Amino acid sequence: MEKEALITAMKNSISEVLETMFFLPLDFPGTHMWDLSNLKKEDTLVSRLSFTGPFKGYFIFFIPKEPASSLTADFLGKDIESISRDHVTDTVKETLNMLAGSTFSNYDDQAVFNLGIPELIDLDDIRGDDSGEEVLIIINTLDNNLALKMVKT
Repeated sequence: MEKEALITAMKNSISEVLETMFFLPLDFPGTHMWDLSNLKKEDTLVSRLSFTGPFKGYFIFFIPKEPASSLTADFLGKDIESISRDHVTDTVKETLNMLAGSTFSNYDDQAVFNLGIPELIDLDDIRGDDSGEEVLIIINTLDNNLALKMVKT
């Protein structure tokens, strides 16, 4: 895995999915450590998606609940008051699925990667998880920070 190529593929994927599909203005503040201990599990949705292929691992997508609800309402074309928690969690999982698929297409459009089924996980389940080589992309929106992490196991 070429780390720089993967970083580029992930950033392109994030732009394609979040800016194009969700009309979310983004900025990548650069690489720095992101302290997961600052995240509060009651305020953050975390989705995980495993994959296999030329290398294997998993993606984790971190998004605060408030923008997740707004994204869901926009994505479904509904008022925010009319969406359910299931709508939000399904949208977060599908967003991760799109981000992962787009990342691999941008990284190597000839390689075959098999994506698992995205799941919502508890933030406590990933704290201190340093079990492999990882790439972490911090995403700034107008009001929030999101993150996409890929771990090669």
